[in-house]
Amino acid sequence: MRKMFLMAAAAVIAVTGCVSKKDYEKELEQVKLISAEKDSLLKDVMATTQFIADVNTELGRVRDAKAGKPVQGAAGELPNPSPAEQRTQMLERIKQLTDRVNEAEARLAASRQRVAALSGDNAALTKQLAQYDSTITAFKSIIDNQKAEIASLNAQVSALTGEVAVLKTDKAQLTSEKETLTSEKAALTVERNTVYYVIGTKDELRKKGIIVKKGGILGIAATDIPATTLNPADFTSVDKTKTAEIALPNPDKGYRILSRQDVTAAEAAPPKGGYKGAIKITNAEQFWAASKFLIIVQN
Repeated sequence: MRKMFLMAAAAVIAVTGCVSKKDYEKELEQVKLISAEKDSLLKDVMATTQFIADVNTELGRVRDAKAGKPVQGAAGELPNPSPAEQRTQMLERIKQLTDRVNEAEARLAASRQRVAALSGDNAALTKQLAQYDSTITAFKSIIDNQKAEIASLNAQVSALTGEVAVLKTDKAQLTSEKETLTSEKAALTVERNTVYYVIGTKDELRKKGIIVKKGGILGIAATDIPATTLNPADFTSVDKTKTAEIALPNPDKGYRILSRQDVTAAEAAPPKGGYKGAIKITNAEQFWAASKFLIIVQN
């Protein structure tokens, strides 16, 4: 392209009229300078365009990357940068790109001034300058487009940064909610599995208000039954899933269950004297289903 430009320029100089060899060589040198300026600017524009394409490719990688986690490369390779690291690197690339476009624009203006100074009153060079101006106008349009692309890249990076911030907030909120649900589940599990038992004589249990007499006439033939309202503080709490038997304090005494537990879910008491040593539970869910409060009375 440059060779054709020089040949056309030489032809134009030749047909403008008879000039001395010295003037001809001077004008030809000026044409060479104009051509060199054009080639240099063209290289700058092409390099910047490639730079923008590279940044666009990197932006696509960041957009498609998995949230916040480095991707393992092939065997022997280091992990790829995380999206956050890639965004930082890309912002630096865009800054370099902006600087390069600004430099190209400044060079464009300076080149225009140098070429204008070369032309002087020479009609042939003035014509070449007009062609050069056309080229500069085209390059200026490309640079303006590149600036618009840079603005778009910055906007996309800002959008990605905002999306990552939102995702981090959402993740933190979900983590907090999960921890709350886990705590609530644990608390509910403990509450559901917690049962209570108390062991004592009738008099001891009556004094605490755990059992009361009901029925009979003037207290005669009255029956002991669990009180309507029971206070867990008067009982021993245990986890029903971890309690297979309840030890009875006096091995020489017999005990009976006064509350509403399903005694078929425990080893049967001897026909005479009641339970001794311990009450062994064979099915905890069935045993405790009717009541969480077990009242054991010493005979």
